[in-house]
Amino acid sequence: MNTDIDAAWSFRRYQEILPRLPRAVFPTKSHEVSDLGDLAAQFDAFVFDAFGVLNVGETTIPSAIDRVMTLRAMAKQVRVLTNAASLQAQATYDKFAALGYDFSVQEIVSSRKVLIDMLSKRQLTGLWGCIAPDGGLFDDLPINTAAFDPAREDFSGVIFLKGAGWSHEKNNGLISWFKGHSVPFLIGNPDLVAPRGDWFSLEPGTYAHDVADATTISPEFFGKPFGNAFDAVAASLASEIPRDRILMVGDTLHTDILGGAAAGFKTCLVTGHGVLRDLDHHACIEESGIVPDFILPTI
Repeated sequence: MNTDIDAAWSFRRYQEILPRLPRAVFPTKSHEVSDLGDLAAQFDAFVFDAFGVLNVGETTIPSAIDRVMTLRAMAKQVRVLTNAASLQAQATYDKFAALGYDFSVQEIVSSRKVLIDMLSKRQLTGLWGCIAPDGGLFDDLPINTAAFDPAREDFSGVIFLKGAGWSHEKNNGLISWFKGHSVPFLIGNPDLVAPRGDWFSLEPGTYAHDVADATTISPEFFGKPFGNAFDAVAASLASEIPRDRILMVGDTLHTDILGGAAAGFKTCLVTGHGVLRDLDHHACIEESGIVPDFILPTI
């Protein structure tokens, strides 16, 4: 548990790495709404972040289950767009089912899936070192893989899937390795942190940006706020929906809102459960310049 990591730290660090994130055009101001029912008529598809919107840690946000069911009854398409790259597809589905949601496998777009789709298209060769340090699996990756070991010299690239079990000490070893190896560095989860109730976990994005700060390596990210994740969502919808009829619903400015806006989606910031719940979100919006179309406390 990282007791020194909090929402204020996360916001500051996101601000520091903002030049590496996508560019977007934002509305001049946000509209406050009471719940998503106020917006249902304006959108054909609703895309939900997981942490801070549907659940906090292993706890379901009760109103979210009812909201998803209501939107389905209104013939709205729903998707989950999550930067969780730790779990394989069936395990991700099982996690949401255990939380009480009835999403199909096709309705869940994870950053891991986006990464795997890219790997399949590129047909990469060689041996790739994978970081999933607490026993995470990577046998679903369509490339030749082995657990990353800084003592090895034969990796054609490195893929970072999971932050649990990693540490700044281990990351210093990764930084040292990259100073001697100019190979691709692929990140399956761009998040800096994830809210876990009363604490925050460090995610692969934090460690990847530390590598970028200390070396000449430019990590390639898969997941929010990068366009590959939002393109995957748009492609998954059952019919061609104009992007301004798709609403991205999330709790973070620098991933959900920035990424949604950059992709041409409309955006809605949820303030009651996630990363910004203990901060002045209006002050954060003003400082970052990342302006959601809508703001509401919970869905």
